[in-house]
Amino acid sequence: MTIIDTRELRNAFGSFMTGVTVVTAVSDQNEKVGFTANSFTSVSVDPPLLLVCPSNNLSSIDIFNSCKHFAVNILAEDQQDISNTFASAKGDRFEGIKWHNDEHGCPIIDGTVAHFSCSTHNTIPAGDHVLLVGEIKQFDSNENQGLGYARGGYFSLGLEHRAEELTHSLAGVVGGIIEFNNKILLQKTPQGYTLPQVATNTEQGSQKTLRQHLNKQGLTCEIGSVYSIYENLQTQTFTTYYRASAKNEDLNQDGEYIAIDRLDSLEYASSDIQSMLQRYALEKQNGVFRLYVGDEKIGNVQ
Repeated sequence: MTIIDTRELRNAFGSFMTGVTVVTAVSDQNEKVGFTANSFTSVSVDPPLLLVCPSNNLSSIDIFNSCKHFAVNILAEDQQDISNTFASAKGDRFEGIKWHNDEHGCPIIDGTVAHFSCSTHNTIPAGDHVLLVGEIKQFDSNENQGLGYARGGYFSLGLEHRAEELTHSLAGVVGGIIEFNNKILLQKTPQGYTLPQVATNTEQGSQKTLRQHLNKQGLTCEIGSVYSIYENLQTQTFTTYYRASAKNEDLNQDGEYIAIDRLDSLEYASSDIQSMLQRYALEKQNGVFRLYVGDEKIGNVQ
């Protein structure tokens, strides 16, 4: 009999890039419930069916097992905080977010890229989850970008495309915030600490340029989402940094892994690296990573 390593199985499942949804319902006592799910699948157009998979460990599983109606909200790229709230928060998860009821009382979250109001078509026990099949009664969608998820991190295709377009058209630098075991890989220079980075190759794009650079340095990393895109006004070049995760603690030349809680106390080679890593440390604590767009001094966090 083959023994399955459940942790490795979850990691393998996580390599499949998905969107992020929040599934909502209402109990007979008018209790609003919801959970974050990337196990969302379109099933049929005629009749219009979709599928989500609530876990048996959900505190609200009895409600989803017996509900006559439910709704699926596909989150937008700027709704990471909503995803985190419905994935982990206790108490009233709807407090502090904007939403409204559909005609059956199921919460529809404002600002999503699409939502579906469903009647329950079927529920099927399946291992440690339930297959909840819904027949779509109403839906709406727009042209905004959705929130993506893969290998334990969020991403946005819209922001990824923007970074690649800048790299293909303008000279600049691409670097990585490489994390391993709550530490960040830094390089020490006479001017202070900096991050692994390299001049971009406009023919290859930013992500491929960074991947090749890290490989040459002997670093095995998974490159994640774009974390910062800004213009260096002095050099008139664009700088792009990606979040990345290392497979092990192997070091490149002059590199060392430093604990995230120490980042605020270090001397850095430039103020932009310092402010970016200070933001990273704070967002690591909060569990929500956002994208900075602007120049090396002033910009917007999206």
